[in-house]
Amino acid sequence: MTMKTSVFYGLIAVLFIAMLVVSFRFFRGSAYSSVGVTMARPHTISSDRQATVTGVFVTPGQQVKQGDKLMTLVSTSLEVELDRLENRLEGLRAERSKKVKITESEIAYIQAQLDIELEEIESVITRTEAELELNKQLVKQYAGQPGYTSSTTPLEEKIRSYKRQLVMRQEARNIRIQDVRQRNQLELQLLDDQIGLLEPEQEILLAEKNKLTKYAVADGVIDHINVKLNQQVEPFAPLLSVNPVNPTMVVGYLVGRKEAMPVGTVVQVKSVDYNHTLVSGKVIGYGSVVPLPEILQKSMAVKAFGREIFIELQEENAFAVGEKVLIR
Repeated sequence: MTMKTSVFYGLIAVLFIAMLVVSFRFFRGSAYSSVGVTMARPHTISSDRQATVTGVFVTPGQQVKQGDKLMTLVSTSLEVELDRLENRLEGLRAERSKKVKITESEIAYIQAQLDIELEEIESVITRTEAELELNKQLVKQYAGQPGYTSSTTPLEEKIRSYKRQLVMRQEARNIRIQDVRQRNQLELQLLDDQIGLLEPEQEILLAEKNKLTKYAVADGVIDHINVKLNQQVEPFAPLLSVNPVNPTMVVGYLVGRKEAMPVGTVVQVKSVDYNHTLVSGKVIGYGSVVPLPEILQKSMAVKAFGREIFIELQEENAFAVGEKVLIR
């Protein structure tokens, strides 16, 4: 046997052994083991309503972090609705403030008017008490004379009468003020009810307006941008898509007589190329029998087939998108 023949057969033997190793590694062993490829579900960001694109701050292929501003939109109909509502609220609040000031002014007028009357009565009481005191001084001079009797004088009755008037006027003032407060309180309550109904509607519209500014919900890479600056978009139209940095699922393939794992089964997913990369996953469903991706084909001449099995990965993982993995 020549040297070249020996090398040729040696090469054939190495290739055969390599195929056996690959076959054993990927398609043998546990009855539940299979191979697969990591994938990522792109996160599609859509418009919530008809709007116009006013700003695009990213480009395809750009890596973004959670919270980064991606795009801004403006809805003319939303702005008109917000302006109408804000004007209505502003008018109601202004009317309420005016009612409060009118109430305070009316109460102040009642107090000032009655204070003048009360001061006049108190002045009369003061003068009458002084006159009464003077009379008492004079009476003391004649108290010891025969025929003198002490009795309630008309001045004392007059003072008591004025004091009763003073109390009645004070009570009347309080009643009038209370009446003004109650009457205006009903009007204020009506305005408060109207404002209370409109404010939640305003909050909803403001929340919708804030949603027109699109932010990255997680770290990722911009995949597609479907709109242009100043373009008008319809409700629920996809604006752009973001691919996660790490894969979110694995599409595995059951080749040959591999047994299907029940949905909900927790499995271990391990990188074929990097043994240290190992995470848990959960079976979420099955697909149809399809040709294996090229990365999993042992030979391009003969196509291998397998049944799809879908596995959800943990959010935190060190896999790369499109990486070949072993599922056990």
